Amino acid sequence: MVRLITIIVIIFFANFKATAQRIAISANLADIANLGTLSGELSVAASRHISVNAGVRYNPWQYGSQERGFLQNRKREASLGVRYWPWNIFSSWWFGMRTQVREYNCGGLLGRKNTEEGVAVGLEAAFGYSYMINSHFNIEFGAGIWGGHRWYTRYDCPRCGTILSEDNAHGWFVIPGELIVSLVYIF
Repeated sequence: MVRLITIIVIIFFANFKATAQRIAISANLADIANLGTLSGELSVAASRHISVNAGVRYNPWQYGSQERGFLQNRKREASLGVRYWPWNIFSSWWFGMRTQVREYNCGGLLGRKNTEEGVAVGLEAAFGYSYMINSHFNIEFGAGIWGGHRWYTRYDCPRCGTILSEDNAHGWFVIPGELIVSLVYIF
C-alpha cells in the first residue's frame, strides 16, 4: 500500500515544473491535544485552486497504571488527499477529500473499560478556513467526516483481557474525522 501511494505521488508531482510549485508544511495542534498525537502534512499547489496533500500521524503513548487503568489512543496513520480552494491556494475557504489508512489501539477513553485494536481504511471529506497571518504563516481551522471499513479485535480492558469480539471482526463505519487547528508554514 505504501509503495502504491509513493508511486502515485511521484508520477503526479513529476508533471509540475519546479518554478511553479508552492509548498506548505503544517502541524495540527488539535492532534497534540488528543493525548499527544504527533502529526505533519505536506501540501503542494497543483494549480491556483487545487493542492495535493500527504500527511502522517503517530501516537505511541499510553497513560495510567495497571491499578488505576490505562488511557490510550495509539495510532499510526498515513493519508493522501486533494483540496479545492475557491479563492486562492493556501488562503480562505477550502474543501477536501483524502484517503487514509490507520493502525490503531484505543481504550479507556470516555470512561469505557474496553479497548479496540485494528486497522481502518477509508475516505474523509473535510472543509475549513485558512487565515493568513503573513505571506509565510497561516493558521487553519477545519473539520471532517470519515467513513470506511475496519478490521479489529475488541478486549475487555485497555491493557489486556478477554477477547470480546472474534479475531478479525470487521465492519463499516462513519465517524467524525479530523478536527483541524493547524499552524502552516508556506515556502
